[in-house]
Amino acid sequence: MYLKGYQGLPRMVQVNRADSPMAPECAADKDIVTVYPNRLFFSADHYTYVLPPELVAKMQQLNTYDIITIDDRGILDCVFEIASQDATIFITGKCNSNCVMCPTSDCERKKDGFDDDQLKKMVDMLPSDTPHIVVTGGEPTLRTNLFFHTMEQVADKFSNTEVLLLTNGRSFASLKMVERLLAHCPQFLTIAIPIHGADSQTHDAITQAPGSFTQTCLGLSHLLSRKVNIEIRVVVSKLNVEHLSEIADLIANRFPSTAIVNFIGLETRGNCAKNHQEVYIDCKDSFPYVRQAVNILVEHGINTSLYNYPLCAVDDGYRSLCKKSISPWKVRFPASCDTCSAKPYCGGFFDSTLSLAHPPVTPI
Repeated sequence: MYLKGYQGLPRMVQVNRADSPMAPECAADKDIVTVYPNRLFFSADHYTYVLPPELVAKMQQLNTYDIITIDDRGILDCVFEIASQDATIFITGKCNSNCVMCPTSDCERKKDGFDDDQLKKMVDMLPSDTPHIVVTGGEPTLRTNLFFHTMEQVADKFSNTEVLLLTNGRSFASLKMVERLLAHCPQFLTIAIPIHGADSQTHDAITQAPGSFTQTCLGLSHLLSRKVNIEIRVVVSKLNVEHLSEIADLIANRFPSTAIVNFIGLETRGNCAKNHQEVYIDCKDSFPYVRQAVNILVEHGINTSLYNYPLCAVDDGYRSLCKKSISPWKVRFPASCDTCSAKPYCGGFFDSTLSLAHPPVTPI
């Protein structure tokens, strides 16, 4: 959102609606923006921004406890929405892998997130009863000190919050990294790590990082041996779809204490869009292979789910595994879904996937 004519400082502030009976926890710090019907008031420097008519309705969508940033150009970004009940802590866009189907763009992968002080400030602003936090990147462990400081800060503040760490797992091939994390980490921590193939040939070809399969498997072994709750993610593409049963066998035999395995359909952004012909496979076409892998895992007592799979792409007996995994602002339904009786329960499609791939839809 662009605040035309904004002349205030670049800032990160917590929202307080003037019509709300509640005040943000950090009100004493005065890092607050109060949203009035036609203006914004910034407590720290007593700056008032008069809302142009075209922004009045948009600003009323903000809620008390939301966190926003505004840069020196007046670009406003909401980095936490209280209504979502989820907080995302973005450490860095940089990554030591370059997966051929990654939905992150080259530009995004070159960026760091907030600096150390800004990130600490954001975590301080989050309500202490936030039910779910995701720590992510890029590869968040690459900013090593900031990563560990953030995990310690989260552990200290959020005693009852479920924390999900998204990582490629390669850093945890180092026992020092594992021990440093476990020395002071959130109580309810799950670490989600992708496996792209059943061997280094397939996995490393997808990550474009030689040695990544060996590092990832070693990291998984280290974490599982220390009873860390592990989620394994399998991003399904043309490059590994015929090897899904082999991946399931690998997980069942080598990592049997894995808490859950999630099979993930593609989002056609970034590398996935650039390499579309090479990597993209429709969910309906990949599901027969996914079904075989799911059966193997279930037979070994390992929970499974399907992310980014619309219900019509999945056999009836497996639809309960489908999760509404697409962020709400990215979800789209083509017109042909309007007659589907399962639409209220379906996770839908990525906007980018509908635009580029035109996946087939069969209303239920």
